[in-house]
Amino acid sequence: MDTRFLVASLTENQQFQNWSRQIFQTLQRNENLGVIPSIVIHEFYKYSLETHGKDVAELRVNSLQNLDVEKVNLDIPIAIQAAKLRCKYAELPTADAIIAATGIVLECDCILTDDRHIKQVKEVKTRWI
Repeated sequence: MDTRFLVASLTENQQFQNWSRQIFQTLQRNENLGVIPSIVIHEFYKYSLETHGKDVAELRVNSLQNLDVEKVNLDIPIAIQAAKLRCKYAELPTADAIIAATGIVLECDCILTDDRHIKQVKEVKTRWI
């Protein structure tokens, strides 16, 4: 999943919040469904820190760490795939390239995002409400 999904799950309308809760529950019930790249944790912590302060940022990231989904660190295959994507898609930011590359390397079915940068990457499918 992308950072945008995590931020939206806290800030969007009630319908979206309900949908995101269902997604989190589904991801935790079924093995091998949920993946959170470490760059997403970085971006989410930064957003929470800037918006709500250290205590809220710590609480939110701790909640993410306790989710029964896979957390994936940036490794060499993901880094190389991200570099290839950045060369192919000139306007693709590094963090978005890492998120898309994680999906490609791990052969994920889709990435939960509405981020226009990731949506342009033809090598991955995206999903949104």
